Amino acid sequence: ISASMLADVGCRYVILGHSERRQACNETSAQVQAKVKAALAAQLKPIICVGETLVERESGSAISTVCAQVTESLPLPMDEIIIAYEPIWAIGTGKNAAAEDVAAMHRALKEHVSKLAPTASVRLLYGGSVKPQNAPELLAIPDVDGLLVGGASLVPADFAAIVNAA
Repeated sequence: ISASMLADVGCRYVILGHSERRQACNETSAQVQAKVKAALAAQLKPIICVGETLVERESGSAISTVCAQVTESLPLPMDEIIIAYEPIWAIGTGKNAAAEDVAAMHRALKEHVSKLAPTASVRLLYGGSVKPQNAPELLAIPDVDGLLVGGASLVPADFAAIVNAA
């Protein structure tokens, strides 16, 4: 599916660099950047996903890893940047990121992107095992501008509860 095909059927946004693509398909940040350029050329708004593995988190390199993914995935200049932080270790594992960890990562991302693209409008989404139970707490975190909902979006009652929390 090409970016122009998505635009032709009415899509406005496209998720790029999702953890499953980066992990299972070995998609690199350079490849994500090329896809972001194609999306922008087709008038689509890219949502660029970034996140760290459990090994990277436990080694203390989470912030540097994620900021490097952002740097290498963004074709600059960009007027509007939407980044979804999804800690890979928290997706489908039953483990959840602590609110403090989410806040620290989002703060670091906001600072990093403001240095890379000082005039861009930036929105940061959180997307690590969002559920009705944790959505209100996640949405209350400073610098979390919204949620990227995965599996919970397939259960109507769960998704409705997350939407109501927002």
